[in-house]
Amino acid sequence: MKWAKENLLWILIAIVAIVIDETNYTGYRVNIVVVLVYYIGIRWDTRKAILWAFLIGLLLDSIALKILGPNILSKGAIIFMAYFLQTGIFNLAPLLNAILCFSFTAIDNFIVYFSLTLFDTRPAEILHAANITLYQSIVNAVIGYFIIRERDE
Repeated sequence: MKWAKENLLWILIAIVAIVIDETNYTGYRVNIVVVLVYYIGIRWDTRKAILWAFLIGLLLDSIALKILGPNILSKGAIIFMAYFLQTGIFNLAPLLNAILCFSFTAIDNFIVYFSLTLFDTRPAEILHAANITLYQSIVNAVIGYFIIRERDE
């Protein structure tokens, strides 16, 4: 029963993050799902984190009604990079979390944009995509600084 409650809570958190991402409050879409995937990557077991990143990416690709794969690829890459940084010599201090959330958001958008450009149609002009990426990266850096704190042991 505890397993079901925990997974239901994370399913609800993922759905809320996706709904927030899909709404345009400020004219730009935010990308809070990247922070969620990064958090999962540094806090959970690697196999479980990869499964959740795959499911979140699959859901995002399904919502976009484009080819399957760009979001799955980008979310999986975030999990692998977070795992590498977590097991390395880095101390995940709040400032480093902000920098990593900024970087992972930019990497996520880069992977999705160029995957869609190569295998489907270009989703937007490169300058517009860069502006959106910068906005999303700054928002996620602020969220990463205040939300993700030192590792709970």
